[in-house]
Amino acid sequence: MLPMELFTLQGLWFVLVGIFLIGYAVTDGFDLGTGFPMIFMKNEEDRNVLYNVIAPVWDGNEVWLIAGGGMLFAAFPAVYAASFSGFYVAILLVLWALIGRAIAFEYRNKSESLTWRRTFDFIYWIGNVLPAILFGVAVGNAVVGVPIDKDGAYLGDFFTLLRPVPLAMGLVSLFMFAMHGAAYLLRKTEGSVFEMAKKYAVISAFGYLAAVILTNVLALIQAPYLYENYLKYPIFFIVPAVMLISWIVYLQFLKSGNYEKMVYVSSVLSGATVLNVALASFPVFIRSTINPEYSLTVFNSASSELTLKVMLIVTIIFMPLVIYYTRYAYKVFAGKVKGDTGYYH
Repeated sequence: MLPMELFTLQGLWFVLVGIFLIGYAVTDGFDLGTGFPMIFMKNEEDRNVLYNVIAPVWDGNEVWLIAGGGMLFAAFPAVYAASFSGFYVAILLVLWALIGRAIAFEYRNKSESLTWRRTFDFIYWIGNVLPAILFGVAVGNAVVGVPIDKDGAYLGDFFTLLRPVPLAMGLVSLFMFAMHGAAYLLRKTEGSVFEMAKKYAVISAFGYLAAVILTNVLALIQAPYLYENYLKYPIFFIVPAVMLISWIVYLQFLKSGNYEKMVYVSSVLSGATVLNVALASFPVFIRSTINPEYSLTVFNSASSELTLKVMLIVTIIFMPLVIYYTRYAYKVFAGKVKGDTGYYH
C-alpha cells in the first residue's frame, strides 16, 4: 500500500521533482564520477581520455539540474526560497566548481606548459568532486532537518550544514557517482585507462557500501524518524532491496567481464539511492529542527493548483524532448574513446 498523498496533484509534483533529481544523478553523476581519478593519473594521454570520454555529453547532462531548479521554483517556491537562501554558500561553491570545470574543458590544452595543464586538471578535479559531495550533503540536510522558522527563513549558517548524517550522505553520493563513472569508463575506454577503471570500480563499490552503512548507523542514532515511512509502508523496502541487488550485480558483472552492462546497473543503483531518501522524507521537502510544524511539505509549499496543472502540461510536452536529446547524443557519440583524438584534436 502506498501513501494516498502521492496520488494528489502535489504528490505527483513531488514525484516529478524526484524524477529530475534521479535524471541528474544518472546522467551528470557518471560524468562527475569519471573525473575523480584525474589527479592520480600521470600519463598525459590518459588524462586526455578522461576529458574526451564525456566531452560530447557533459553540458547536455546538466540540463537535468537546470530544469530541476526551474521546476522547483515554479512548483514549490517556498522550498526553492528556503533552500537557495539556507544553502547559499554551498550552492555558490557548487556553481563556482561547475564553472571551473567548464573552463578547464576549454582552456586546459591551450598551452603546452605542464604547469598550465596540471592547474586546470586540478580545477577540473575539484569541479567534479565538490558537486558530488555537496549533492548528498544538501539532500541530507533537507531530510534530516535544518533550523527554519515559521516563515521558512533559514536561521543557521554554512557550518550548520556540516553535521554527521548529511556529511555521511555526501560520502554516499561521492562513491555512488564514482561507481557510475567507473562503469562508464569501462564501457568507453581501453588500454591503461580501462585497467585503471576496473580497480576504480572495486574501490568505489566498497566505498559506497561503507558510506551507506555509516549513514544508516548515524541516522538510527540522530534521525530515527527517517525510518517511519518504511515501517508504515513496508512496500518501500523494495527500494533498498533494489540498491543491494544492484550493488551485487555490479560487482558480479565486473568479475565476469560483462563491462558493457555495468553502466545500466549503476544507473539503477543511483536512481534507487535517490528514491530511497525521497521515500524516507515524503511528504516533507525540508524538515525544520525548530518545530516540526514549520517543515516545508508538498502541501504547504506548493504553488496554486492552476500553476501546477499548467506546469504539468509543459513538463509532459518537453520532458520527452529532453529524454530524446539525451538518447540521441549518446547514440551519436557511441564507441570507444582515445586520448589522441576527440575534443581537443
